[in-house]
Amino acid sequence: MIRVVLLLSWMLATPAMALSPCADADPSTPWDRGELNDTARVLAGLRTPLDSNLKDRLGEGSLKRHQATLGDGWTALRARQLDAVRAFGETDSPKTSRVFYPFSGPDALYLLALFPEVEQSLLTGLEPVGLVPQLASLSADEIEAGLADIRQSLNAILSFSFFRTNDLTVDLKRSRFVGVTPILFVFLAEAGYAVIDVNYLWLPPDGSLCAADAAQAAAPPKGTLAGVAIDYFKPGDLKFRRMTYFTADLGDGGLTRTPQYLDFVQQFAADGTYLKSASYLLHKTYFSKIRGAILQTGFVMQDDSGVPHRWFASGDWSTTLYGRYQSPIALFANWHQRELAADYKTIGAEELSFGIGYRHRRNDSNLQIYRRADAVVAEDTAP
Repeated sequence: MIRVVLLLSWMLATPAMALSPCADADPSTPWDRGELNDTARVLAGLRTPLDSNLKDRLGEGSLKRHQATLGDGWTALRARQLDAVRAFGETDSPKTSRVFYPFSGPDALYLLALFPEVEQSLLTGLEPVGLVPQLASLSADEIEAGLADIRQSLNAILSFSFFRTNDLTVDLKRSRFVGVTPILFVFLAEAGYAVIDVNYLWLPPDGSLCAADAAQAAAPPKGTLAGVAIDYFKPGDLKFRRMTYFTADLGDGGLTRTPQYLDFVQQFAADGTYLKSASYLLHKTYFSKIRGAILQTGFVMQDDSGVPHRWFASGDWSTTLYGRYQSPIALFANWHQRELAADYKTIGAEELSFGIGYRHRRNDSNLQIYRRADAVVAEDTAP
């Protein structure tokens, strides 16, 4: 019965992706929609529907261990910070349906918590796209090993609120469930969403987005970016949503080689940008292209590792500060911002009831929301 309801909801909620297949893409068999969502729930350590096709493929002991271990992690994270993050998203985050999240890796967790109304999101990182795990074709032992890999990959973000990029890239390449896609499944399921469709993507030099097959997504030709689009919705809501991820080098050199990415960002027309634990890359001169694209959006919500505070000093932006700012962690000590520290003293900051970013402990974290003046005027004068 659960699967019937899910399939009916998908039929009511989901428009066609309307993408032409990439050249030489193998014709794909349509996903089993119910099995996609069952896969997401298994990976997230949630209870699998009794009528799931995967029920007989899963070792009862391994699934219980995964559910118990990951379940304890979710419970602790919700109590420590995620419930407070979600409350902030309901009350303080800019209201938006389209968000750009560069330097994200697979961190849909905080995006979904901070922007509960988001319908279209664009994430980007260096991590590979990966594949939807085909659990029905694996043995119970192979599934158990893959679930252990998932727990290893999630360890840092469940403990510290951010992924360690180098460690994660290694984990995602050697995991039985490779790439970003399985982790996105986990976060969507944990947030209460049903995964209903997946399309692998190519973004070639001419910018003509097309639907790739799994092999093409794993090995795009030079100059072509690989991505994935995941369609999802919340049962009972029926609001169609899509999360898109691309593997891309966002440095100026990388974007010179793949300029179509910036064209895609412009066409995506995000209401605003979210940045977290961005390694202070946007403080460097050779990330000017992506910084310029970010500053064209209507708002920027970030911690101090994002765009330098001085870029928002003009009358084009209004600023709201949250939490406490002293200095970056030792690894990034060179990127202290005197202007930001001064404004935290002179403007003052609102309370931040959770830890986030590199300084992930409560009462030691910072967050800034910058709104373009013309975007604020548009909000204030809207009927």
